[in-house]
Amino acid sequence: MLAVITGASRGIGERYARQLAERGYALHLVGRDAERLAQVAREIRAAHGVAVEESVLDLAQPDGAERLYAEVRRRAQPVDLLVNNAGFGLYGEFVDMPMPRIQEMLVLHLLTVTKLVRLFLPEMRERRRGAIINVSSVAGLMPLPYFALYAATKAFMVSLGDGIGREARQYGVLVQTCCPGRTDTDFHATAGVKAYSAPGGQQTADEVVAESLAGLDRRRELVVTGWRNRLLMRVQRLLPRRVVLWAAERVLRP
Repeated sequence: MLAVITGASRGIGERYARQLAERGYALHLVGRDAERLAQVAREIRAAHGVAVEESVLDLAQPDGAERLYAEVRRRAQPVDLLVNNAGFGLYGEFVDMPMPRIQEMLVLHLLTVTKLVRLFLPEMRERRRGAIINVSSVAGLMPLPYFALYAATKAFMVSLGDGIGREARQYGVLVQTCCPGRTDTDFHATAGVKAYSAPGGQQTADEVVAESLAGLDRRRELVVTGWRNRLLMRVQRLLPRRVVLWAAERVLRP
């Protein structure tokens, strides 16, 4: 079995790599940090004895998906699982966000994810087996002031996964959308998000991945990780939209 994991050098992507290796998957890891990616690969080979290959790629470039697909195809091994995990956040008022970073986020979260699904799904459909996990966020289930673009791109991933998942299930292929809440990684620090108390609490990356893979075993198409996050999602659906926006603004305002 072969799993392709993007954003695999740290955080949630790294934990997918380690937990899938425990399950016996061969891995193709993708990331921009060559040194860190090589270290993760070495540690996994030593700990689990599985084959691990690395692709140092910037998937925020328009041709990133095609380049990754070409590298994976050279292995001449069918892909059983694709994990679209690569992503980053942008925090602050939308009008202050640099246009180049906006474009990179749109390419990475929308274009690259869409392309990778389109490139890898046909062979899964032909074999009538396989799975795709798109790592979205609880942010994709509600609008977020000061995190507006990130939440919008993650909402796209939720909608895309729901629709494609319904199409693919008749061929035995599972498309899962995983929606973590705040997770103990360097994501928020990198995005420049201020410290705040997350209403859904905070999980470890290992906990997020364990819930996602348990959902994969049970053929679940939407996985909101953490019981507090699931409760929060249920509550916000019952509230008027203006109340949800007001509360989110109070929490996230710089």
